[in-house]
Amino acid sequence: MKKFTRKSIQQARMVVVLTGLVLFGFFIGARQDMIKKILSPASVAGVKSVDPKKLTQMLKQKNFTLINVHTPYEGEIAKTDTFIPYSEMVANSTSLPSDKNALVVLYCKTGRMSEEAVQAVEKLGYTNVMHLAGGMDAWQKQGGQLLDLSKIDAEVLPAEGVELPIAWGDLGPKLVNLGVIDLAKFKETVKPTPEQEKLLTQGGDAKIVIDRNNSQFVLDVLWALGLAQKSLAYSEGPMGKDYAKDVGNFASTGGWPLARGQAVDYLNRYELIPLTPQQQSKVAEIAKNVYRPCCGNSTWFPDCNHGMAALALIELLVSAEVDDATIYRKVLGVNSIWFSQNYLAVATYFARQGTPWNQVDAKMVLGADYSSAKGAGEIMKKVGPLPNQPKSAGGCGA
Repeated sequence: MKKFTRKSIQQARMVVVLTGLVLFGFFIGARQDMIKKILSPASVAGVKSVDPKKLTQMLKQKNFTLINVHTPYEGEIAKTDTFIPYSEMVANSTSLPSDKNALVVLYCKTGRMSEEAVQAVEKLGYTNVMHLAGGMDAWQKQGGQLLDLSKIDAEVLPAEGVELPIAWGDLGPKLVNLGVIDLAKFKETVKPTPEQEKLLTQGGDAKIVIDRNNSQFVLDVLWALGLAQKSLAYSEGPMGKDYAKDVGNFASTGGWPLARGQAVDYLNRYELIPLTPQQQSKVAEIAKNVYRPCCGNSTWFPDCNHGMAALALIELLVSAEVDDATIYRKVLGVNSIWFSQNYLAVATYFARQGTPWNQVDAKMVLGADYSSAKGAGEIMKKVGPLPNQPKSAGGCGA
């Protein structure tokens, strides 16, 4: 009988171990898909998924709703429709499609959050919901790119502000001397800086620059100017036709508290901005296409402070013979400072469609579909929340 030495026993054991590892490796390779299914929570929960390659094809002829559910925000896939944190799907159910049979695709960074979100959406009654397997990580590994919109505020609200191709000139002293601005009331309410007070008392030739720090001052001075300046909007527009008897009851007229006496006494009274009849007509044409998110009316019907201020801004730009495209671009820039959250949402909406903010059609964006209270609200609802959204400049009051 052959004797087994300690060395031979150890060698035999090693052979067995190596053979076992080889067989186990073969089993793992051959049964990889099965093991993934066993270990995958998605499979256990019955969550439908789509891989990056398939999603790429689907996006070429997009006919579904794509939602980023990852929190905190770490980028997104182009053509995303909205952003809803995975744990807030029920609270934000109004941002989901009205048709509960519509296809909805959710994604996050790795797939974990989107799996949970799918189940939450299905509990709301949606029947055709899936998620991106592996999330944005898998998307990038397959060569997909991500958009980073977390810094979009720098594009919409540049730190240097918006410079206008016009100056205040002597408009400040004129408004004060005429009584449209009561300097004591203005100083008490607005609290202008020494430099701003100088513009009201002495004027200035420097170009007007509006930013997040001086937006209230610029708004209030333009408001006073728009109130007093003679305009077709007050004779031919709704305030002169349909609401002539109530003209003093609007936020832009009766709501101006910083005049000497009654604000309505100054309405449509002075030619502070020289305009030819042709220029007045041009102002009217542009004003009819410029909306603001606080109201449902165009600047042709300036029933609030932002509308009246925008009217004055248009009048100043037209008087300086600025071309239409620049006027719309500058008004959009000013509007964006006054209503930052709304226009950050609009910028996000266009960025997801592949159009950067500096290439959007300013005239189109200032129209009712994007800039009226209703249009802006619908865009914000579609876009969902994004980080770094500063508060807007204020309401319709001084």
